[in-house]
Amino acid sequence: MTTPTIIPIAALVLFTLTAACQRKSQEIEAEPAQSTGHEADAAEHTLPGLDHGLLQSPINILSKQAEGGHHEIAVNLHHADPEYLENKGHTIELDFPSGSSITLDGREYELKQAHFHTPSEHQVDGVTYPMELHVVNMIDPETPDDPPRYLVMAFLYRMGEEDPVITSFLDQVPEEEGREALESGKVHISEAEMHTGTGDYYHYRGSLTTPPYTETVDWLIQREIVEASPEQIRRIHRLEGDNARHVQALYGRTVDD
Repeated sequence: MTTPTIIPIAALVLFTLTAACQRKSQEIEAEPAQSTGHEADAAEHTLPGLDHGLLQSPINILSKQAEGGHHEIAVNLHHADPEYLENKGHTIELDFPSGSSITLDGREYELKQAHFHTPSEHQVDGVTYPMELHVVNMIDPETPDDPPRYLVMAFLYRMGEEDPVITSFLDQVPEEEGREALESGKVHISEAEMHTGTGDYYHYRGSLTTPPYTETVDWLIQREIVEASPEQIRRIHRLEGDNARHVQALYGRTVDD
């Protein structure tokens, strides 16, 4: 007579749990990953820039670590009256006609548009400001395979006195997404409003802060913090919402002035 094999209860339970875990693991591998969005935010803060490259923007500027760069900046804003005012849903944008340009170190970029971010995208010494203006200048690519090159001048705003340039167009911004033509001369950005002396700007190489995050951008961030009234900042924020990208890692880049 054959003696029956007796399996201890503990071993049977362990076998059952192991089999169940293996089945669950197979189910997870077979299903597409689900994201709540929080994981993506955490990854962007922990490993910034890895999905796009190592020259990403915006950044946190440490003012005491900025190195002397002595860049030459020339501003030609003879046609700096924007033609159109646009509510793009995600930002408020002013579109300029051709004819104005900004030159950095002998390379001339054509003025294209200016738009806002609320709150600021760049930080200075860890401080986030309530608003940031980007004045976007561009050199068209020489061939279809080349990306365009950009020069973006950034201005950080704190709450304070009313900004007369913002006042000149704010009431005309469409409440819904859309584009409005502006009267000639109604809105004007003057050369005097852009300091161009050595040390007036922080400079670094980076990227666009919106898709496709192209890494062909020279950034000039004005050192002097400018002012807009609380109501102006609140109005722009109400129209465009939170549209600031998280700060990105430097990966060995330097910031100069």
